[in-house]
Amino acid sequence: MSQPTPRPHRDTAIPVTSGVFVGRRGEMAQLEATLAEALSGQGRIVMLAGEPGIGKTRTAQELTALAEAGGAIVLWGRCYEEEGAPPYWPWVQLIRDYVRRCDYGQLSSEMGFGATNIADLVPEVHDKIPNLKPALDLEPEAARFRLFDSITTFLKNAAQSRPIVLVLDDLHWADKPSLLLLQFLARELAPVQSGRLLVVGCYRDMELSRQHPLSEALAQLSRAAEGGFQRVLLRGLEQEDAAQLIKASAGIEPTTHLVDAMYSHTEGNPFFMTEVIKLLSESGESFDGYAATSEGLRIPEGVREVIGQRLNRLSERCNEVLTTASITGREFDFRLLSNLT
Repeated sequence: MSQPTPRPHRDTAIPVTSGVFVGRRGEMAQLEATLAEALSGQGRIVMLAGEPGIGKTRTAQELTALAEAGGAIVLWGRCYEEEGAPPYWPWVQLIRDYVRRCDYGQLSSEMGFGATNIADLVPEVHDKIPNLKPALDLEPEAARFRLFDSITTFLKNAAQSRPIVLVLDDLHWADKPSLLLLQFLARELAPVQSGRLLVVGCYRDMELSRQHPLSEALAQLSRAAEGGFQRVLLRGLEQEDAAQLIKASAGIEPTTHLVDAMYSHTEGNPFFMTEVIKLLSESGESFDGYAATSEGLRIPEGVREVIGQRLNRLSERCNEVLTTASITGREFDFRLLSNLT
């Protein structure tokens, strides 16, 4: 009978991460189990999905703090929304971070002959491994395969000596080459005992249509990873956890009316709740007053900006319909909305 996979020890001191973290007991139990599998040598890929402000990055920080306490190296790569970012930008960031931590002997051993190909993507490799020969002049598809194989081999080699956790944040903004590299890596992690490597991706599921590049990539990942792929959906906090967030953020013991009012307006979104608490604190308004007459409270600027970004991606006609719907109320009959528009 095989031995159960050991889980990271909770009694180990975990580095404190920024912000308040409450709830997510079920999600964290899933993630800790996946981390334990990765630490034992079974490569894994897990995706954290949810709406803006729901706590995807914050949950990833909690998981990586636990991973670091267990001896893993954590590397972050963040995708960039605006134009101008080079291809593979999140991968460049995390490989660059790793390169800066290594000496010549370690990096040369782990990258092997692939160092030349990786150096074309991450010039900092030249600083640690000088006098590299130029990469072979190949057709674009062959060159891309050589690059993917070099990076994947390097990561698996590096994970032999110490577990590695890669975090790819804001994957809904990822460029197509970065997603293709992720799919390539997933295929290499599929076999059992494929290396102590965990890949954590964070993305906004509300951003995805069937035509979105990440939608196709997720379908490919699910097939390629052969059971080593997991998706964790983050939704609003439970009211009990929302009460804990108010208490921790505002330093007060919230009344039932306050929790109900704030939960009604934010639906348990941690970012929206935190912004409302900040607005009340900065404006000097009492929390009891908010619980009693919260309808007139203006929308915090941080929340307004997040909502505005979503609305800006929609057509003018769609915005007109949403404006009419917002005046009608939170619940309305579709036929009424059709007549009004």
